Amino acid sequence: MVEVEIDIEKLTVQELLATTAGVASALENNPNFPSPTPTPAQLDQLANDLSQAEERYREERATAAAARSARDDIAVELRAALAKEVEYVQKASGGSIAKILSANLHVDEGSSIWPFNRLGQVEEVSISAGDQPGEIDLAWDPVAGASGYEVQIAYDLLGEGPWEQSGATTGSKITIEKLNNRTRYWFRVHAVREGATGEWSEPVTRFAR
Repeated sequence: MVEVEIDIEKLTVQELLATTAGVASALENNPNFPSPTPTPAQLDQLANDLSQAEERYREERATAAAARSARDDIAVELRAALAKEVEYVQKASGGSIAKILSANLHVDEGSSIWPFNRLGQVEEVSISAGDQPGEIDLAWDPVAGASGYEVQIAYDLLGEGPWEQSGATTGSKITIEKLNNRTRYWFRVHAVREGATGEWSEPVTRFAR
């Protein structure tokens, strides 16, 4: 006796839709399978729901990408404007600590004037399958002033921890290796430098393949 060979967990959304359509069509009025469970109609309905959800996801992802691009453009303008303002304060203050502090800017020998010796939160963490089985790739927006990043991993279903150290890098991306196939993992990242750490990013999750 042979067994059906299919790894449903590894199917992409498009592969899942195509496979479901083929199976539902083949089982419709098939005398070899008089009482399929679920019925072909139920499979078709779920496939239709998934197709609509996938379309909404793609539209929202495109909108999000455009919004992010617009945000980044404005951020570039704001950084330039703030840098110009800081330059003005530096010149107009004549280097007076009191005057600089009155502009809500910080003076600390050997450190930047903003943001008060703290690091920002890691944002825009993306997660994808790595090149090899058991690998997951992470990437994120660089944090100003960071000398490196720490990555933590969690194995629970909700991404609430406990968290364990998973890796560290000086860049804004990393590949996590030796993960178990078809297991969900959660990851979070924060920026570090000597004497300072940033807040942890929002957790992201993916099944290892």
